[in-house]
Amino acid sequence: MDESALLRLYRRKVLARPDTFPFQFEYTRFDIERLIPHRDPFLFLDSLSALDLEHAILAGRKCLNPDLPLFAGHFPNYPVFPGSLQIETIGQLGLCLHHFVGKNTHLIDGDVSLPDVRATRVHGAYFRTELRPGDDMVILARLVEHDAYLGKILGQVTLRDEVATVALLEVAFL
Repeated sequence: MDESALLRLYRRKVLARPDTFPFQFEYTRFDIERLIPHRDPFLFLDSLSALDLEHAILAGRKCLNPDLPLFAGHFPNYPVFPGSLQIETIGQLGLCLHHFVGKNTHLIDGDVSLPDVRATRVHGAYFRTELRPGDDMVILARLVEHDAYLGKILGQVTLRDEVATVALLEVAFL
């Protein structure tokens, strides 16, 4: 399926229901920091909650704390979580997925090494619903393709079981 068709297909349809995934867990920010190089104030995942290794899909969460400084400046009278940061959040979840798929495991073991990656392309995105202070986002990332040099993920931000954002992202492994 071509990229634009993939984005159109999943702009309204949720990728998967995390409560049906074979692996259910509650990895915290501490665990996430073992998988990716991001740190506060630019770590946008609160937890990892479920994994389907067979279909290479990972679910995570982020609660949009109303006290986040960005809300003071991004439409101060009507604060909204920026679309660019939604894409970043999907990308961070995709990097976590890289660990699980690369090691074919649902565990975060002792020999984790942080990936050295750079975003290379946003193939496209749809922003369907505003994300506001206090919203509890569920983020999904599905591996579309990868090799030793590039990885491509399809990701969604969902809010109350509805697709808020869908994006197709690519990274280069350095």
